[in-house]
Amino acid sequence: MNRQTMRPTGNNNEKWPHSYEQPISYAPLVQLTNNNWVVPQHFLRYKHTLASVSEVLGKINFSTHFTVLAAQKDNQIYLQVAVLSPDNYQTNTQSPNAKKLLFGRRWYVEDNLPTSELIQTAFLALKIAREHEVRELFQFNHEHGTSTPFNNHHDLPLMADNPALVHQGDDEGSDINMVLTRCLFAGEHLKLVSVQNLDSACYLYRLQLMCSACQLSEFNNAIITFVVADNTSNGFLHGLMNALVCKSHEYVSEQFSYAGLARFSKCIAVEKVGELSIKLRSHNVLQLCSLGKQQANILNFEIDSARAPQGCDSEITGFLAAHGIERPENAHLYSKQFKAD
Repeated sequence: MNRQTMRPTGNNNEKWPHSYEQPISYAPLVQLTNNNWVVPQHFLRYKHTLASVSEVLGKINFSTHFTVLAAQKDNQIYLQVAVLSPDNYQTNTQSPNAKKLLFGRRWYVEDNLPTSELIQTAFLALKIAREHEVRELFQFNHEHGTSTPFNNHHDLPLMADNPALVHQGDDEGSDINMVLTRCLFAGEHLKLVSVQNLDSACYLYRLQLMCSACQLSEFNNAIITFVVADNTSNGFLHGLMNALVCKSHEYVSEQFSYAGLARFSKCIAVEKVGELSIKLRSHNVLQLCSLGKQQANILNFEIDSARAPQGCDSEITGFLAAHGIERPENAHLYSKQFKAD
């Protein structure tokens, strides 16, 4: 049973399909244009557990090489992406078909996180995990070796302490074909298909990726198109990496689905999503009774007031003071930070 099979009842808690989400008292029931009855998510209370998070993740479909796991430590639930991937830094002794099991960063889950936001957290975790791989697949040949200059493992504090070593100097423009001879992606070179000077400051590039066995399949023999704002080699390389990351993100948007729906795909009609949102959120459409409004206000207060980070009062006060604000408009939500007038 799912939410879309709900019908109006005297008690919104009757026959509710999921134990981890329950409607507040006097929550509105909305009839959709397909005649299904639903309770909008912003009238639900959530109480996620490791089991419920795992249940939600079980309805996500994406890729055989990436999976999102739910785990728990010290009563804190978190998501973590597991990746089965070739070693991006292989030695000569390794088999080219060898795979490493890798784990991404931890994405912590609040127990009252709406289920839709939980799904979107998994979506974001996959995007970031794949971006990490993309950045390591780009290599640049130097006189004394090969680097992956866009990877996420460089020592940022060291770089910040020695900025002159990494800041761009004078670059009057370069032969992009020469730059490309030093570039590799997924172990293969890139080919310049065309370049067009759009105006005095913008250049449109089209490149052919020559890889054919990349595990990130959207890159195999792909054409990459991007615009940069100058004709320097540095600008070109940054523009190229941005385009590669963007292509990976688009792939996730098209392939990521929950219960069979690719929510972030271009097949989703923007206007129809907007119309559905109005039906589920418009005060005029919902026509909440006074008790329903009271319960909704209580729920909103509970959620918003719990968002403030603990132990950061002085930092928050300083953040506001820098903008000339003593009390924000919603100060009533944060009674620990702001005393009542």
